[in-house]
Amino acid sequence: MGEVYRADDLELAQSVAIKMLPARIAADPALAERVRTEVRMARGITHRNVCRIHDIARLPTDEGGELFISMEYVDGEDLATLLRRIGKLPQDKAIDVARQLCAALAAAHDQGVIHRDLKPANIMLDGRGNVRLTDFGIAAIDDELDQSDASSGTPAYMSPEQFAGKSVSKRSDIYSLGLVIFELLTGRAAWKAGSLAELRTLRDTTGSPVALTSLSGFNIDPALAAVVERCTETDPDDRPASALAVAAALPGGDPLA
Repeated sequence: MGEVYRADDLELAQSVAIKMLPARIAADPALAERVRTEVRMARGITHRNVCRIHDIARLPTDEGGELFISMEYVDGEDLATLLRRIGKLPQDKAIDVARQLCAALAAAHDQGVIHRDLKPANIMLDGRGNVRLTDFGIAAIDDELDQSDASSGTPAYMSPEQFAGKSVSKRSDIYSLGLVIFELLTGRAAWKAGSLAELRTLRDTTGSPVALTSLSGFNIDPALAAVVERCTETDPDDRPASALAVAAALPGGDPLA
């Protein structure tokens, strides 16, 4: 979807992030409108665990006319990079990240927005360890979702219904949330394959990701493993009804809060 740079807002003397979009997007009215939709949706989600979007603009024509999005600069790294660097997170920290991610998803879902591409690379941790959910580039409004585009996303983190190109709902994000929590606890992807064909075969033959309780070398709280298993149920109706329901089921903390 583009390249992201740290930049300085000279008027406000603040650091910002600038996403420069590919030239083909600026040249295609349909793609450009899709990006504007992303910005409109993301600006409607106001939560401390969601990366704030500022604006969308276009460079002057003599500079190429490319579109760019300005957004909050997060002084940290994405979870995919962090996990590659250190492996799995300590269980307490994984639960803390999961709880913040639940809050971010709940804020999006409250606005009727389905993220559809929840994965470690789209989750930032700032310098204080706080979560920022980013990249609503293929998100969709629940009531306006075009099912012909349901399979957009990253295959290794898709729900079964999204992978099959079928109806996508908020519980599709819940499935992806379960896969992310799995990866936080183990340092490995729940679905690991070398190609799309291999991934399809793996999912067709096994049905569900490997159970956390069956992995050797990990001492994972059974209640936490049960949360992951519920989130990654094949049937959407068997998954938790909401991101807040997932947060309430996580070990520790105050369920009411």
